[in-house]
Order: sequence, then structure tokens, then C-alpha cells
Amino acid sequence: MSYEAMLKDIKNMNLKKVYLCYGSEDYLKDWIVKEIKRVFVDEAFETLNYVHFDGKEVGADSIVNACETLPFMSDKKIVVVEDSPLFSSGKGGNSSDEEQIKDYLDKLNDSTSLIFIIKGESIDKRKKLVKSIKKEGMIVELNRIKGNDLNKWIEKNFRKNNKKILSNDIYYFAQAVGYLEYNSDKTLYDVENEIVKICNYVGDRQQITKDDIDNCLSKTLQNNLFKLLDAMGKKQPNIGLSVLNEMVLNNEPIQKITYMIIRQFRLLFMAKLYTEQGYAPRDVTKKLGVHPYAAEKIINQARNFSSKELEVIVAKCLEIDLNIKKGKIDNKLAVESLIIEVCQFK
Repeated sequence: MSYEAMLKDIKNMNLKKVYLCYGSEDYLKDWIVKEIKRVFVDEAFETLNYVHFDGKEVGADSIVNACETLPFMSDKKIVVVEDSPLFSSGKGGNSSDEEQIKDYLDKLNDSTSLIFIIKGESIDKRKKLVKSIKKEGMIVELNRIKGNDLNKWIEKNFRKNNKKILSNDIYYFAQAVGYLEYNSDKTLYDVENEIVKICNYVGDRQQITKDDIDNCLSKTLQNNLFKLLDAMGKKQPNIGLSVLNEMVLNNEPIQKITYMIIRQFRLLFMAKLYTEQGYAPRDVTKKLGVHPYAAEKIINQARNFSSKELEVIVAKCLEIDLNIKKGKIDNKLAVESLIIEVCQFK
């Protein structure tokens, strides 16, 4: 299940007996624990109604004992176990502890919520304990958020800092911060830090603009990629090569740049064909499966090329990709050749 299902339980004041939360986005794990404490734990009785264990240091007996103690002056007791080795593959966990907790779950008091938090991307779903948690409670996968969920999260965090940001600028910000990039290692903690940076930069002014984002954040691969394609579309090879060198100097892997260029030209070709077939921009956006802001950029850049040119370029991209994989040509040299060749189109 996604985190929305768990948030719904929190909002409805109806926590399940047990949860197992894992995934790549640690921010969401920490935030969910804070939200549960805020809603269910009175600060005056926190020491009695909230228990937090380091899963690497605690055994099943301690966890069960904590769960068995009834809440004091509250309807709910919260027991959080973080980074327990019981859910990893291999022999990291104690099998007797695993079996003890598995057998205990169906006896767990309704007044207690046992929450396992794994600060990692994966768990061993074959384990009997995992299957028992799924039966008695909920398994929650907390990975990178995107789409409307990400837009709402960004807008909410700007609003917390008494700032406003337009919907198009929200996506521009997400691209600029690098959260949406292929294989990005950015987390919501990084995004939150950049939001604070921009809010401090604008001072008392409420409205956040693209200029504010550009002035505060370093250029990312996606932004430079759009700039590179603009240069290629306008037949400006010197600018295109300069942007490519800037990306390389910023330690962007040339393999990643090559992949993104090939992907982008495929999107341009598809956008061109759909547009020529009479599809409206909204329908093109749906067919491309990208954010409306990115689709608008793609549709505009596709106007710089004919459908025949894009067909030739995509074929050239596939040829370059094959030659790189076979070791026939250097990655950077291949991209430079592509830039020059595209800029020679009449």
C-alpha cells in the first residue's frame, strides 16, 4: 500500500494493530511517525504511551512487553521499532525472535499500534513475519512521490514558509532541484532544504518566481538538457557543445546524458507525430505520459524540427547507442557528433 492509505488511518483515528513501513523515502517514514505522535500521543504522557526501539539493539521479549503494557490516560499506545534486521534477507535476524513476534501479532491488543520502520528500500517479502503483518495490519511502501502528490507537498511546504508559488513553477522547481531526474538520489529532505533556501532568498516577498528558483538552485541535468535541445533546434552547435561541456564539468555521467538525450528525442518525435495527427496539447501530454510543463516544452521544441528530421535523428540516436554499447565509439564523442550533425539540418 502507499502512504496515502496509512494517512487515511491516521486521519480517521483508526490505526491498525501493526504496520511495516519501508522504501527509499526516509522523509515520509519520519513524517508519518511525527504525525502519529501528534495525533495519538499526549506530550504529558509521552513516556508512558510512546516507545521507540532501535531494532538492531532490541529483542522480541522487549517489544512484546512494551506492547503488553496498556496505555495510560489515552486510547492508544504507540510502539515504534526502527531498522529491525528481522525483515532482511539472509541471516541478519534472529529466527526465534521472528517467530515469537509473528505468533504474537494476532494477540496484540487493539489499544496498541506496533509500527516497524525500515530505513531501506527493500524487505524480504517471503518471510512469514511479513506475511503475518500483511494479514493483521498493513505493509506500506514509502518511495519517491510524484505527480499531484509531489505538487501538493511542495506547495504546502512553501505555504508553511508564508510563500506562494504557481502550479507551473512548482514543476519547474521540482525539475531544478533534481528530484524528478532519472536515478536521482535526491530526497524530500533535500527538496525541503532548497525550499527553505529560496524562502530565505526572497525575504518578505510572498510570490516565488522562476527567476528566484534559477538564482538559488544550481542547474540540473533536466534543465541543461532542455537548453541543449533548444540550441540544437536553433542550429547553434557552439552553444550546444558548450552546454554539453558544462554538464560534464558538473560531473554528470556522460552515459546518463546520452540516455536522456535519446529519450528526449523520442519524446520530440512522438509529440511531432501526435500534433500532426491533430491531437490537442492536452491529449499529447496524456499520450507522452509526462508532466504538463514538460509536455509544453517538448511540443515547443518539436516545432524546431520536421517529422522527417526527427525520424532521422531518432534512428541516429539508436545507432549511436548501439555503437557505444559495442565499444565502437566514445560516449562524449558520440554526443558531440550528434549535436553537430543535427545542427547541420537545413
